[in-house]
Amino acid sequence: MSRGDVLALKALKKMIEKGHISGAGIDVFENEPKGNTDPFACELQGMANVVLTPHIGGSTMEAQENIGLDVAGKLISFLETGSSTGSLSVPALSLPVQQNAHRMLHIHKNVPGVLSEINGILSKLKVNILGQYLKTNTDIGYVVVDVDKRTSSKALSELKKVKHTIKVRQLY
Repeated sequence: MSRGDVLALKALKKMIEKGHISGAGIDVFENEPKGNTDPFACELQGMANVVLTPHIGGSTMEAQENIGLDVAGKLISFLETGSSTGSLSVPALSLPVQQNAHRMLHIHKNVPGVLSEINGILSKLKVNILGQYLKTNTDIGYVVVDVDKRTSSKALSELKKVKHTIKVRQLY
């Protein structure tokens, strides 16, 4: 798994045939098909101890359609529930929808004390927390707070003032 022109396939074939190398698995090639209708040819085809997987799996029309559907589904899930599964930049959380609640999302730099500050604000405002979820990665912290619908509307504006905040929003 590198770049196709790094490996000398003819030399590899000779080494496999002579028994110096017992087998190989190749994922990239110097000349790869541009799509799923283009032919694939390689010196190593037909060898019993070689696995060839042209690195075009994500380039087919079917794969592109599935990728589009997957991305759209994840965006909708994030917008509707705050779920961030599959994200590379926000820690992954998969959340149930809370009834009779407002859901607030708080994305912040992953530094000590942020959750304490969030809880302090909510406590000071006498906000009843129905559910709270925290997930972090190296750089980012992601807190989802479900609060009683009768909560103070001031909570959202106060959460925006938390030190190290990147983004705060209310979903529902």
